Amino acid sequence: RSSDLEEDEDIAHAAQSDGAELSDKDKAKAKELIATKKKESEAIKERIREAKNGGTLESAWKLECDVIYADALLVRSLIQLFMNSYLKGGINLRKAWGCYYALMQTVEKDAGKSVPEELRLNIMCGTGTFYTYTSLAPGSLMKLLSAIGFISDKELGEQYLTEVFKSNSIRAPYAALVLCTYYLFLPTGLGNVDDTLSKAKVVLDAMNARFPDNTHFLGYLNFYHRKRGEVKEAVQAIVRANANAEKAKDGSPLLLRYLYADTLYMNLQFEDAKQKYIEVLDSIVKEKVTFGYTGQVVMNLAACYMMTGDDATAMQWLKKVGSMYNPKSKQDANSPKFSAKVVSEPRLLPLLGVYMLYINRDLAHMHGDHVDHLRKELFRVCEGRDMSPPEVTGMFQLFHGVMYKAAGQKDEAVAEWQKTVSNEKKLSSDSMVLPYTYYEMGELEFRRGNHALAKTLLEKGSQLKGDGHETLANRYSIALKQIKRAMKEAK
Repeated sequence: RSSDLEEDEDIAHAAQSDGAELSDKDKAKAKELIATKKKESEAIKERIREAKNGGTLESAWKLECDVIYADALLVRSLIQLFMNSYLKGGINLRKAWGCYYALMQTVEKDAGKSVPEELRLNIMCGTGTFYTYTSLAPGSLMKLLSAIGFISDKELGEQYLTEVFKSNSIRAPYAALVLCTYYLFLPTGLGNVDDTLSKAKVVLDAMNARFPDNTHFLGYLNFYHRKRGEVKEAVQAIVRANANAEKAKDGSPLLLRYLYADTLYMNLQFEDAKQKYIEVLDSIVKEKVTFGYTGQVVMNLAACYMMTGDDATAMQWLKKVGSMYNPKSKQDANSPKFSAKVVSEPRLLPLLGVYMLYINRDLAHMHGDHVDHLRKELFRVCEGRDMSPPEVTGMFQLFHGVMYKAAGQKDEAVAEWQKTVSNEKKLSSDSMVLPYTYYEMGELEFRRGNHALAKTLLEKGSQLKGDGHETLANRYSIALKQIKRAMKEAK
């Protein structure tokens, strides 16, 4: 370690003596690197001194190995669960939990502070990551994990990760990434999304200041702005993230390019988004890769063609969804269902553009002039069309109501949705309109303080088994629990 440090210093001095021009940024990075290595070197020397004086270098080394093993088990289990291998994933998750539990017990009992600070933070980072990611697991999976002796505590996980993030240690960036995932993607149900977004902003501001060209944090910044309805800022963030990723050997990853296209789509730049979706699909075909959102990419592309006036090409792409979507991806599960519905009922086609914004939750975060622009686009593509079928009319009313809600016109939103409910008997049993309409109405009434009415609406909507019910099931479950808790606290 000391020889490495001396070598770094020699290289820096030699560069200066040779007349090499270093930018202020490079000089700052060099100083930071040398300072970090000095800190690491001193920490190791201190541990060696402790070992010579009867310290616990050997036990600390064992703890480090245990942390590595626990982290490896966690990563393996998450990959297995993501690939729907629930049995193997559950077993490895249980093993990881046993390791983290034992490690935290060691830390909590360490009254004499014999565990090095860096190692303590590593343990807290791993344990916090474990708690946080498992809190994202579906309810059905959590029941299985609970049955094999596992517990989840997302608040404690957040506490651990926040301490690591604030420590500015080697694990701080990793803790920040997990916190961003937690704040930006954990379902909030009827909770206040602004609370979690304000926490995400603290993390993102700190990390983007420390790592101004980091693709990961710029990508998360994109999601932050999208959830805030700040679409122009979201576009700026994803452009920077994509440009930075292009510097890598293999270029920008597929997922990032897909997010780039989605952000342009949210900004209603349909022609630009169309070109990006085409590039994504070309890469999928050329590189023969499996992508979890292929069906959605095709549907978004079809929507772009429809919004730019080419209905025929839009229908051609919709007919391809069934053969191109990823059947192993939960994110792609509804793609063939809705595309087939539009193919069988072409009068739904004008609603495809807004449908994609709605199903991806982008419409829920839009507001102000952006919503007004989208409303005009919706009326433009629907003008002169036959919107008489109940499913077509109901979907139009659903989307129109959501736009009213986004604009703060709650009474107008309810009036639109009541039209759909009044025609409930005319809608087919597999209609996606009713489950979503009842959820929107229940959520709005909850925020108005009408908890009993909200509970009635959500309970009815949760019993409907139309298209998209699988996607809504978790949201319904979370929302009903929150309402019951709110009603109990109000007594």
